[in-house]
Amino acid sequence: MATLRLQTVALAVLLLRLAPETPTSAQQLPGCPDKCGDISIPYPFGIGTGCALDSGFELECNHTYSPPGLIVSTHRQQLTGLSLADGEAIALLNAKRECHNSADQDFNKNDENTASIMNLTGSTTYRFSAARNRFVALGCPNLGYFIDSTECYVSGCTSVCRPAHWGSVKPGLCTGVGCCQSKIPPNIDLFEPYMLSFNRGERYTKFYDNTTTCRYVFLVEDKWIEKTYRDHVDFNRTDDFAVPVVLDWAVRSVGNCSAARHNTTGYACRGAHSECFDISDGEGYRCRCSKGYQGNPYLDGGCTEIYQEIILANALLKPAEMPLRRMVAVKRTGSR
Repeated sequence: MATLRLQTVALAVLLLRLAPETPTSAQQLPGCPDKCGDISIPYPFGIGTGCALDSGFELECNHTYSPPGLIVSTHRQQLTGLSLADGEAIALLNAKRECHNSADQDFNKNDENTASIMNLTGSTTYRFSAARNRFVALGCPNLGYFIDSTECYVSGCTSVCRPAHWGSVKPGLCTGVGCCQSKIPPNIDLFEPYMLSFNRGERYTKFYDNTTTCRYVFLVEDKWIEKTYRDHVDFNRTDDFAVPVVLDWAVRSVGNCSAARHNTTGYACRGAHSECFDISDGEGYRCRCSKGYQGNPYLDGGCTEIYQEIILANALLKPAEMPLRRMVAVKRTGSR
């Protein structure tokens, strides 16, 4: 029995050495760029003719940026990351800024051309993520809101500073003192922010017990406030800055998987082990590898089988050989 266990261990070690690493780089069509600077570009996204699934997934790599900037060809957003598994893209958005003097007169605003507006109207790929983004108004007093492509109010909030300044605010919080935030609804295709000022009349006296020089409004990834202000709570800033916005992406040229399967030439889930699933934020679908497979479900043959031999070798190991079992599992999944 001891000999059998040793043979089993030897087999497991051999399979461990032969097993491929879980892919860490993007998978792309042959001859197509798979990176722009440090950003991996997995198909169905692509740079150049014939490298993307369709025009909605086409990207450009702008080498005048340092490092190079990844740009959405159709709507010109700059992206800093793409995820196949999560169906997300991270875009950059400049915060809208207004600064006021002691008489509450505007004396400094950032240029409207600094892209504080983000327009996804007509996109067959991207939507603002309702789950992962928050609308934020920063500074005091500040009533911020935004409108959509119908020019109607969508969401907003009010930020006021207490006389005790930031003493009553815990780091990382944005609950109305110096900073407020609100959720956004799904299927928003335009973010156009605005700020309203309060007159220094008797009616709004308490709003001016404490003020900041500048006020901001922007859409941002939901953990940004928590991460950016985890060590301090002074929201009294005067600089221009950009924030990350999460975009949900999907194949939105058809309504769902059922409709997509009728168009075999345009169907994005390629190969025998690629599965289609409907998205939850409107029309469209995405793809994933079948259980027991991994890789890129948008490429022919992109989903490869996870080695069953490793599973078998693990099952044969005795409890005393658990460290080896863990080593094999780590090699197989790449998740620990």
